[in-house]
Amino acid sequence: MVEINKDNFKMRPFKSSDALAFVNGLNTKTIARDTTIDLPCTMDAANWWISFIQSAEQKKPLPEKHFVIDVDGGLVGSIGIINIDKHKGELGYWLIDKHFGKGIMTKAINEMVRYCTKDIGLKRIFAPVLPHNKASARVLEKNGFELEGTLKKYFKKDGNYVDALAYAYVK
Repeated sequence: MVEINKDNFKMRPFKSSDALAFVNGLNTKTIARDTTIDLPCTMDAANWWISFIQSAEQKKPLPEKHFVIDVDGGLVGSIGIINIDKHKGELGYWLIDKHFGKGIMTKAINEMVRYCTKDIGLKRIFAPVLPHNKASARVLEKNGFELEGTLKKYFKKDGNYVDALAYAYVK
């Protein structure tokens, strides 16, 4: 089990006991506005997701990897790489707004890039971002991601198809 410790947070595997904090963290106006996560998140959905993640991480080759972003022993966000296919994968992340502006996500993305390139061997990490989410774009740019273009009608959000900004880190 991989665990990454930083100054003001750690990245650790999901535990069953994270379900309530996961539900509470996701079911906010900020997450609803800035992500494409299906909301509201229920306890059943959270328990299913945590179980799914735990079993996916036992498979070879690794199809995806997720970490809890933990501050003072509690879940405050999540970061993960999905759709791992040979040399590439897709990055996703969220953080509760109480912890915005503390450098947590910038450091978490930095650690995730290191983990993906060194431990998994990825050469390309893709991260789609909603165009209005400037903070998300900025943390990617701080970590060496470059804007490659706009993906038309990439996400379905609130019943509508919306564009995504395509960011990528290439080693």
